[in-house]
Amino acid sequence: MTSRRIAASDDDDEEIGLLRKNTKMHGTANYDLLRLRDMERFIFKFYWMVIILFFGIGVVMVTVLSERSFEEIFMAESLLGSVGVTTYVVLFLLLLMCHSHKEMRIIILLGLCLFIGVIGGFLIALHLLNVTITLKKNN
Repeated sequence: MTSRRIAASDDDDEEIGLLRKNTKMHGTANYDLLRLRDMERFIFKFYWMVIILFFGIGVVMVTVLSERSFEEIFMAESLLGSVGVTTYVVLFLLLLMCHSHKEMRIIILLGLCLFIGVIGGFLIALHLLNVTITLKKNN
């Protein structure tokens, strides 16, 4: 029954002049569909990898804040606690509410990647600064 509808719609389009007979539209359309599916699979896998990294950076933030690892560095824990945790909660709520929209996944991916990069870089810089302070104290 659906094949009759498809055949009828193709004939209707051809009669109107939207499609020309004997074109190679089906080959390129199939190729485009395959490329679109591949891209969708890639985005899906990348999306879940970024979500795992997002939860991992959350665990690292909680660990650093609970151990008070950077208490010697001026404003490090207050910045990480106020700005970092607030942004994490906002992104987590955005992730919960909008993860089912495929169009929003790209925006969520960009936001999460930016957050992971900024917080990861900040934590690495704090760690290097803490090592430098510790080395200067020992000398």
